[in-house]
Amino acid sequence: MTGEELAARFASAKPTRDGWSIKCPVHDDRVASVSLSVGADGRLLLYCHAGCRTPDLLAAVGLTVADLFDEAPLAAPPPLHNANQPWRLKGQGAQDGAAGSHPALSAASKPETYDYRDLEGTLLHQVVRGVGKTFRQRQPDGDGWRWKADGRRVPYRWPELVGAKTVWIVEGEKDADACWSHGVPATCNRGGAGKWGEAETAALVEVGVGAVFVVPDHDVPGRRHAQAVVEQCRSSSLRATLVSLPDLPAHGDISDWWAAGGTAEALGALGRGAAERPAAGPGEAPEGMVPEVLQAEQTFARLCEGRYRLEYPDLGIALEASEVHRDRSHELHGELTVTTSLAGAKTVDGVLLWTSLNFSSQRTRAATASSLAARSGAPGLDWVGAIETLALRVARAEAEGTPIKALASYPRPAPTETWEVIGLPLLRQHPMILFGDGGSAKSYLALHIAATLAGRGVRCLYADWEFSPEDHRERLERLTGESMPQETLHYVRCTAPLVSEVQRLQRHIVEHRIEYIVCDSIAFAVPGRPEDAEHAAAYFRATRYLGIGSLHLAHTTKSLEHGTDKPFGSVFWSNGARSVWFVKRAGEQGDTANVVEVALSHKKSNTGRRLPTVGVRLHFSAERTRVEAFDVAESAELSSVLPIWQRIRALVSTRPFTVEELAEELSAKPDSVKRIVRKFDMFHRGADDKVRLATTLEGPSSHGTI
Repeated sequence: MTGEELAARFASAKPTRDGWSIKCPVHDDRVASVSLSVGADGRLLLYCHAGCRTPDLLAAVGLTVADLFDEAPLAAPPPLHNANQPWRLKGQGAQDGAAGSHPALSAASKPETYDYRDLEGTLLHQVVRGVGKTFRQRQPDGDGWRWKADGRRVPYRWPELVGAKTVWIVEGEKDADACWSHGVPATCNRGGAGKWGEAETAALVEVGVGAVFVVPDHDVPGRRHAQAVVEQCRSSSLRATLVSLPDLPAHGDISDWWAAGGTAEALGALGRGAAERPAAGPGEAPEGMVPEVLQAEQTFARLCEGRYRLEYPDLGIALEASEVHRDRSHELHGELTVTTSLAGAKTVDGVLLWTSLNFSSQRTRAATASSLAARSGAPGLDWVGAIETLALRVARAEAEGTPIKALASYPRPAPTETWEVIGLPLLRQHPMILFGDGGSAKSYLALHIAATLAGRGVRCLYADWEFSPEDHRERLERLTGESMPQETLHYVRCTAPLVSEVQRLQRHIVEHRIEYIVCDSIAFAVPGRPEDAEHAAAYFRATRYLGIGSLHLAHTTKSLEHGTDKPFGSVFWSNGARSVWFVKRAGEQGDTANVVEVALSHKKSNTGRRLPTVGVRLHFSAERTRVEAFDVAESAELSSVLPIWQRIRALVSTRPFTVEELAEELSAKPDSVKRIVRKFDMFHRGADDKVRLATTLEGPSSHGTI
């Protein structure tokens, strides 16, 4: 049977890059938990990530495991496998003229085989280990094999257990053989973890075994299996003790313990010590066991500011805390999202629970744990322990914050900490504000900046609260033409305030490896009056969550006190940004001129000196919009926004001026002009008392402050 033929049996099958995804027909599946693929050797691989058995998956569509293979039924069964004979490769002729071997056990060398026999030595069935950890069971069928083991269940090496008063129960045949090699009677069951039953226990009682020591593998399935074996044996009056081996690696087993130097004497001491511990009371974990979620392998990570993730990979459970903060009572609050792949869990797109949670409240944690137990279909899991673990680690991480280090130990800022577009330096790691009146071409400039960076390979995101993607798509094409960036400039439409959108934006940033973001505009990205300082403070806290450089567009205030060259709202809008630029347009704001000139004045800088005013000219034609730099001093209207040193430089670049002549041209006081001339190295006052350009410096001297 081909992969296409098998996929066609499942109505929900959808092609993927590696095969097909299928909604499981065995459990209530909403997320397509089943994967179907074709292995490198042509084998069909069908697997449910929620834990459903492959035979059950096939039975749901009227198939069996045998239907997966193209070999015809054997005319003559193959002979019983002799361990001294080489194993036949798939497609090779069989030994002694036999045909057909189990496809999953094809290997370049003979597989390992483990015999299960009755007390008379008759072979009941055999476990065969093939490639990797591929296990198959078979039983004699006449002169050949039948790839199924449905006869009597007995423990591994059962005849050798006769007369052994104490037996060690391990998880696999290899582990049992390792114990016997050290003189320790040991056994296991066929089928691996979770398959020990009443038959195996009865078989031990039949040969006189009075006590067992159960050794779990060092993983969650191993601990579950060991606990089940202990409970089954105790129900049949066998003394059962669970023995956890020390210093096992993750997913390790008793074979690893022997290999690390374990001895029979040391194992016996561990067994006696475990047996001497008091037995667990009702509702308590067996000796040596702790609640699964507390012992299970786990990972904890801080994803970004105020967001953490605790994951149990072996259990298929992840708990994520976001929007973490403390209230006025210093209690820890946040949003809890729990995802799981547990079979039978009531999930929506893999999400088991999403809720607001007071992590500091024991009662709230307990109530949330009860809800998780009911929805998960796994009430035996220690959900309280999981939430407690998350709350403790989040609280500890929030309390520790960033580590305290010597200031001198931090690296020097990189010399290339900015990108430059149209003469405008863009901070790579900090927020910058570009503000001006409506109609001053701020959005055009911002889109031009983003498109220019994207054209250089910088991955940018344009977060838009004002317009529509169609509007910006048209503007982008007019600005870039055929060179429009395809993969480096992303767009997202926002409707909620930035403080509510920040988690979504942060996911975009991580997923698409965004390096710079434009937010258009602040007026629509705050939840209330921009005059309120709390909104400005919350807005800039949100920008820190983003973790990248950002450009924020804002309007001007209309207050008489500040005129029109301040960002709207609270003074915190200016204080919160590391760099602030004011956009002034020449001419009437509502005119229809094909050429628009704007001046960008640097109003504030936390990263160094303020920079010269930048002039930008936009040419609008029928199909294209062209952006170019120009000298603001050329514009009679815009030159008024130039700082006085730039205006002096523009004048003296044409001819020498006396201080008095400069003061008259600038409508300034002569003393102010003298102070500027003395302050900047670019100016030189000669013996004729006239001011000239002394150098080609483009800005103030190192000792000057603007």
